[in-house]
Amino acid sequence: MLKKIIFTLISIVFVALSASAADNFLNSVVIDNNDGQLSVILRSDKIAKVKKEVESADKIVLYLKGIEQSPDINTLYKNTSDVNGITIQSEGNNDIKIYLDAKGISKANVVLETPNSSPITVVNRTNEERVIWSVISLLILFAVMRSAKKQTNPKTYDELIKEREMALYKNFQKEVESMPSINYKLKSYKKHVLKGETLRHYNNTLTKV
Repeated sequence: MLKKIIFTLISIVFVALSASAADNFLNSVVIDNNDGQLSVILRSDKIAKVKKEVESADKIVLYLKGIEQSPDINTLYKNTSDVNGITIQSEGNNDIKIYLDAKGISKANVVLETPNSSPITVVNRTNEERVIWSVISLLILFAVMRSAKKQTNPKTYDELIKEREMALYKNFQKEVESMPSINYKLKSYKKHVLKGETLRHYNNTLTKV
């Protein structure tokens, strides 16, 4: 029973989405030259996803998703005569490709117009992604350079051996300084012997007397 209910709900949602997409038609494509600035204006019933791909300075391809081509679609040119052709191709699954061939079309603004919304300018996501990755690359490079500055140069094997020998020599010096002096013992013993000889010499002198 539960499986039937879930299947029914999924079917309803799918039908609703299909109907919504089917109600969105591309009605016209307009190329407008306004004081030297080209614009490609797409007029549709609802908002759709649009992606711009530049093939050359004079050729671009527009990819539209969630929209169908109207049977009565119009193509209009305003204030321009340098358009070589417009080809609109339905891809199925509510996808459309538009091939535009016109002088300087790669620099044109792509604008989506619908009856119930303000005009929307399409952003070239390829250029946007390039800018983002360039910024990320610069940040990574800066972090690596900063980390390299903080690190000291690695020591050679000879330098490590020399430091080890110096440490051992300093420890040896400290141990020697803490030990009793050998010269001090010899000097004390010498004084004791001299003192004994002096006493024997004094006793011998008294005996003789």
